[in-house]
Amino acid sequence: MQVKVFEAKDMASGLKMVKDALGPDALILSTRTIRSGTFGVMGKPMMEITAAVDNTWQEPVERPEYDRRRELPPSRPQRSKPQGDISYEEIWAQNKPAAPAPPYQQQPSANREIQNELAELRSIVKGLSSRISGIDSSALRKPYVEPEFAATTGASALDPVIGFLTGYGINPETAQVVARFTRDTIEKANNLDRTELTTIFKAAIARLFTTEGTLNQRLTRQRRLSLIGPTGVGKTTTLAKIAAYYLSRFGGRIGLITIDTYRIAAVEQIKVYGEIMRLPVEVVIRPQELVEALDKFREYDLVLIDTAGRSPRNTLDIQELAGFLRPDLGIENNLLLSATTRERELEETIKRFSILPINTFIFSKIDECDQLGVLLNIHYKNDTPISFLTNGQRVPEDLIMPSPAAIADLIMNDHGVLNNG
Repeated sequence: MQVKVFEAKDMASGLKMVKDALGPDALILSTRTIRSGTFGVMGKPMMEITAAVDNTWQEPVERPEYDRRRELPPSRPQRSKPQGDISYEEIWAQNKPAAPAPPYQQQPSANREIQNELAELRSIVKGLSSRISGIDSSALRKPYVEPEFAATTGASALDPVIGFLTGYGINPETAQVVARFTRDTIEKANNLDRTELTTIFKAAIARLFTTEGTLNQRLTRQRRLSLIGPTGVGKTTTLAKIAAYYLSRFGGRIGLITIDTYRIAAVEQIKVYGEIMRLPVEVVIRPQELVEALDKFREYDLVLIDTAGRSPRNTLDIQELAGFLRPDLGIENNLLLSATTRERELEETIKRFSILPINTFIFSKIDECDQLGVLLNIHYKNDTPISFLTNGQRVPEDLIMPSPAAIADLIMNDHGVLNNG
């Protein structure tokens, strides 16, 4: 078998080179993309094709040359043969070297099987080569890339405004919206420095946000707030922060309810918070018990309901939660989302929890992020108000009730100071 390596700019031209050099019966052993030139990975991509052709002739088998002097038996002694001696002819017959074995010959049945397999392989390769040469490269499907990691292309790659905004974690789609709001202002101004540009972008971003001042004043009627969301986002700690925040500013009567009976020590945790703030705590296991607990707190100003973390992929658990938080109970559902979660997973979480009416978003762990553009990306796609941000573990200090301008300032923050410590 003759093996040869070819380099070509594409598969079609490479197959033509193989056919010209080795004939139509050549087999493709392997293909790979390489980069040639002085710059290594920066060089031009080339197609390397390893091909072979099955030779029909066989290498001649060299017969060993015999050294007659070495292999012949000793000469007969020049004497008369005694009675009983072995003759020279008998010695030669016993020590005569065996004839060299003929070259290996395939059995007829095995040879036919191999030839059939080779013919089948040739047919497959020819079919593949014809299909590859006929593919339109423009119709090839592009791989999926996360929006926040997708490189800007086309007009975005040439737009410095979009490039500037994506540096703050704002995805290209949302950055184009901000750019439309600011382009006229930037074009009319001359020689803007980075600080002036940031100010312009903050104003535009603030216009895109809607916030909900849930507890920015003393309540005149009872409000019932539940915290829902996936596991590990800090629902119980955030609930304690909200209770302490309202209690320290306005006083009043606050009741705590937990239906988080799945997590180990969850009930004990909220009871500890209740004891510290001297607030009553009710533990609920069944939906009817929630109705009874709400009735017990009917004279209270604020009722906060803690729930167990639910996996967004477990639809049955979310439906069970919906059985507790019925719309007729007047409960405002606040979906808690971790700012450290990937944007695609946040979108999936929002989609799954949307079987419940979601009143506001609460973003936790913003102190663990280098960039907060995800807040704008998610809010722009869903248009759900943001009620709170959390930036640490301290109760109640690490809780922010933001305005649109405050969120814009956090997103365009160059100093990375996102906590109160």
